[in-house]
Amino acid sequence: MSENRGEAAKRRVGLLGGTFDPPHVGHLIVADQVLDQLELDEVRLVVSNHPWQKTPLREVTTPERRLAMVEAAVDGLNGVTASAVELEIGGPSYSIATLEVLQRQEPDVEWLLIVGADAAAGLDTWHRADELRSGYRFVVVNRAGVVSGPPSGWNCLTVSIPSVDLSSSGIRAMVGAERSVRHLCSGKVIRLLNGWGLYRRNS
Repeated sequence: MSENRGEAAKRRVGLLGGTFDPPHVGHLIVADQVLDQLELDEVRLVVSNHPWQKTPLREVTTPERRLAMVEAAVDGLNGVTASAVELEIGGPSYSIATLEVLQRQEPDVEWLLIVGADAAAGLDTWHRADELRSGYRFVVVNRAGVVSGPPSGWNCLTVSIPSVDLSSSGIRAMVGAERSVRHLCSGKVIRLLNGWGLYRRNS
């Protein structure tokens, strides 16, 4: 589908940001569907260094361990990789700052920021939203039960994916209750969870 390729000379890379505490099969489905439907060259799972919206609410696993889990989750997947760019930047993680660093590092890439439809509805409230709106393209992933979309004026593509009712918070609760999360997270991620004792009530 050549009409989706944009500038032929540029690689097209999707960025799926998140806390990934832990990464689960839902994240991988989003990455794979966007990669396939938009014929991207790569999708990177960008691990947030300091998810400032979440740290006041709960204890967040260290960024190094969350990165290790994402690396384990994507190991062996074609076209889906882990990114440590926000750990390298340090401090609170803001999409605009990440995009600016990546543009300097890889100027021959067109970056597309992947967001869920629920998050897309709040794009106008994002840090330095005017610069994001005018300078970047977004991929909005439709989710079951979410009828809202991005505000007007944003450059967005839309991808529909199979409905998967999974969340990292749900996975943490299941591990804490000593329930199986087999097939909800990759086997390599589960081995890390078990080895570290993450999310256990007595850890």
